[in-house]
Amino acid sequence: MSDVVRMYRQGEAEVLQLESEDAGEPGPGQVRLRQEAIGLNYVDTYFRNGTFPARPLPAVIGVEAVGTVDAVGPGVTSVSPGERVGYYFAPGAYREVRLIAAAQLIPVPGDIPSDVAASVLAKGLTAWGRVRRVHPVGPGTLAVVTGVTGGVGSLLAPWASHLGADVIAVVARPEQVATLNARGLEHVAVAGTGDLARLVAREERPVDIVYDLVGQAVFDEVAGILGRGGRLDLAGSASGEIDASLLRTKAAGVHVTRSSTGDHLPGREALLGAAGEVFGALRDGVFGEREVRRYPLADVVRAHRDVESRSAGPAPVLIP
Repeated sequence: MSDVVRMYRQGEAEVLQLESEDAGEPGPGQVRLRQEAIGLNYVDTYFRNGTFPARPLPAVIGVEAVGTVDAVGPGVTSVSPGERVGYYFAPGAYREVRLIAAAQLIPVPGDIPSDVAASVLAKGLTAWGRVRRVHPVGPGTLAVVTGVTGGVGSLLAPWASHLGADVIAVVARPEQVATLNARGLEHVAVAGTGDLARLVAREERPVDIVYDLVGQAVFDEVAGILGRGGRLDLAGSASGEIDASLLRTKAAGVHVTRSSTGDHLPGREALLGAAGEVFGALRDGVFGEREVRRYPLADVVRAHRDVESRSAGPAPVLIP
């Protein structure tokens, strides 16, 4: 028997219950994966609290993890027992052992610890989709990134800077500025203070791309610094979705994009290539030191509370 976290209804963090299950044997095309670290993402709270519809209840939420292949089912030749692998979007991750299609697995380099890999895979692939596909950045690009202290933003902003873009990072609180400066992001604006407009004006050129991971709380500021022909990428909505009518009025003339990570990964070759870039950037120190916050799977309720209160940091994981 192995641990699993289920919910029988959507609601507050307390709906998550630790139980036991027998994962069973892998079927055709499947592997049995003994998970070592489970990525904890803000979107998990949406599936839990009802913002997004859950799978048929009772449900097991969570979409990413890293672990070791325990057994393979008929027809599986791409991986073998003992190999360490991860996945970035396969609902049902909050468990110690799970069955999963072999086609969804991504090899994890031996020099990257499982908890670090689980903290960066889905978030890193999302960031990759932005800087490589939505609006490829390079020298001469002026980019604004909101939500840079969150999971995706903490990867996206330094990656865009590493690729040569001039990045203006937007944070929620003044005390976060010094931390980002120390991590190499020189231009940091505190939301709601006028900093963003002043920093953009100082550049004396138009903003090419705003990668927005916050949503409602910063929309007025973001719309105010984008000129006709600029691009607003709605990559997240931590403070709530933006009303479509606001986009039509305040973002007139702006190219607005909204896409999922999977939209930029059309096949397995693309997925493996993008994952390789994420792991390479991690290895090269592009993202800085990853301060992984580890929660025992049994403490999933506390973990969800911390994620919602923004106290879990950008890299929380659950440890079975």
